[in-house]
Amino acid sequence: MTALLRAFGLGFGFQARELAVSTNAYFSLVSAPFFTITLLSMVTYSGRGDLASYAVVAPTLMTLWLAALMYAGEMISEDREGGRLELLVASPVSFPALLFGRLCGAMLLALPAFGLSILAAGLVMDAWITIHHPVLFVLTALAVTVSTAATAAAFSALFVLAPSARIVQNTLPMPVFVLSGVMVPITLFPGWLEAVGRLLYLSWGADLMRDALAPEAVEHAALRLLMVLALGALGLLIGGATIVRFLRRARSEGTLSQV
Repeated sequence: MTALLRAFGLGFGFQARELAVSTNAYFSLVSAPFFTITLLSMVTYSGRGDLASYAVVAPTLMTLWLAALMYAGEMISEDREGGRLELLVASPVSFPALLFGRLCGAMLLALPAFGLSILAAGLVMDAWITIHHPVLFVLTALAVTVSTAATAAAFSALFVLAPSARIVQNTLPMPVFVLSGVMVPITLFPGWLEAVGRLLYLSWGADLMRDALAPEAVEHAALRLLMVLALGALGLLIGGATIVRFLRRARSEGTLSQV
């Protein structure tokens, strides 16, 4: 366990330093305020100002998922092109734990999207959002961020192993947004489709974040928070197994350094 935590810490620190010097990475934050203004305009001018919190939660989760897919698709590829992958694989630390740490470090960039969405709603649309359960809101935001990084690990090796998987990277965001109910609660879906949505950690995170903004008491908060983390952990297990299999095959075929 100590070795895994050490690998995670190394990956997290490396990616955090990379973000500090990479100005291009911050462009992913631009989408959050524009998503917020667009969605908030729709609910406001349709007479549903009571759904303003939905228009703030949705852009933050969308930004997180888009950023995760971007880093999952590019991280290992850039390591291979830069000649770092061989060194990372040859190091004594766990490569899946290292990658997970790097993805968590990358998600630090998307965390300010929560604040940007709230500011955009207030400054542009004069719809200031009150967080009635701030502790729960922060815990949910952190849980969703960690689970997003964990789920992204399940795709990172796939994007490198199969070039055609880039198509998946480009088409995956919208189906996930719809099935997760980031804007429209999945309780409004047909029964079978709601069951599918419940398999995605984002659906639990979206519901919990919206409830944290409402004045009413939040029911089963701890259990729902645990579901966000549990589904993220499942994605990490799948991703770790995929990465180990990819590395084993690359070693046997001598294709580790090939792009």
